[in-house]
Amino acid sequence: MGKSVDRTSGSLVGKVAVVTGCTRGFGRVLVTDLARAGARVVVSSPWRDENDALAAELTAQSWEAVSALGDVTSRDQLSALARKAVDTFGQLDIWVNNAAYETPGMNRALDFGDEIFDAVEEVNVRGTYNGTTAALRVMIEQGGGTIINITGRGDDLRPTLYTVPYGASKAWIRSFTRSMRAEYKNTGVNIVCFNPGVMTTERMDRAEAEQLAGIDPRTEKIYPTIMRVLGDPPEVASGRLVEFLAAGSAAKNGEFRLINLRKVFKGIGGEAVYQVRNRTSRSSTSAG
Repeated sequence: MGKSVDRTSGSLVGKVAVVTGCTRGFGRVLVTDLARAGARVVVSSPWRDENDALAAELTAQSWEAVSALGDVTSRDQLSALARKAVDTFGQLDIWVNNAAYETPGMNRALDFGDEIFDAVEEVNVRGTYNGTTAALRVMIEQGGGTIINITGRGDDLRPTLYTVPYGASKAWIRSFTRSMRAEYKNTGVNIVCFNPGVMTTERMDRAEAEQLAGIDPRTEKIYPTIMRVLGDPPEVASGRLVEFLAAGSAAKNGEFRLINLRKVFKGIGGEAVYQVRNRTSRSSTSAG
């Protein structure tokens, strides 16, 4: 689990937050943490039933939540989503562009085909643009707010082997966010990149078992080690982002990244302990 978050006080109490694609994975954890921290949240995804179910779960905890459709590929729908937040709660303080399309499996670029590239571009690139502009128009009108764009592997322009469409989209998001922050710095709206690092989600677990097979024997072999060294459950990234928002750090920091040398060294230390325990376990089994 991540660093604990003060759930009873802080600047998020009464704030209004929209998180796109928040009925599953990291988004679900984040919108729940925001509600727990005192924010009034709008649950959004393209799936009405999932939105309604999650909003009902949150309100059952005595937190404030409403459900709204939020297909990020629809510019009109996201504009309506931003207005729904204002119409319901009177303001829009935080907007998180979380919805993302990750490549199904891992392949070389030509083997993905045009449809996969188009799907990644439609959700990750256009979706981030649609969400940012929808929120920005409302926030400029009201005099301030914070927009968080989720980046990931590839945003530093390093090669993202076998996931080229995804990595390229994250590089675009980082460039777009930095430019938008600079252009609108005097409006009171803070536009920020957030790289949550490697998260051990259900999708990543499937990747370890299925998606690397036949791609690159060396990559397939070291992948479990990489996940143990760098991976964290989504609760860690969510907790840190909630803390970042509650502290008002978006006004000073345009980029927030969880991957750093301290994390790497800590992961290497944990991996060393894992390997020792694993060898001890194998030795005991062999001896038995």
